[in-house]
Formats: sequence, C-alpha cells, structure tokens
Amino acid sequence: MANSDLSKEAFVPIPPIPQDVVGYLNIVFPERSPEITDSVNEIYFKAGQRSVVRFLIRLFEDQNDNKLTR
Repeated sequence: MANSDLSKEAFVPIPPIPQDVVGYLNIVFPERSPEITDSVNEIYFKAGQRSVVRFLIRLFEDQNDNKLTR
C-alpha cells in the first residue's frame, strides 16, 4: 500500500456504531482465555476476532462520549 493510500483512509468518517451490534458481538466473541486444546492458529484467530470487538467497543464509547460534549 502506498503512503497516499494510507493518508486517504485516515480521513474516512466513522459510521455510527449501534449499541445492539456491539452487545451482540461481545456475546458471540467473548473475552476468554484459550483452552489447552486450542491450536496456536485457533488462538491467533480468536484473538483477532476479539481484537475487532474491542476496537468497535472503543469506537462506540468514543462516539457516546463525543455526543455528551457537543
């Protein structure tokens, strides 16, 4: 990816993140420790899923904090 592509992505507006979607994803992909039977690939895959959920939770919280300060 060229640097110009990255700078364009930095200015893409963030769409509203609905609370029900965040809640649903938080249930489907919960924060949990890996099982002893999980392969390394499964651990990485599940960690990636959870990382996306954490990111959406942060965006949701930021959106709501901004609504209170506007």
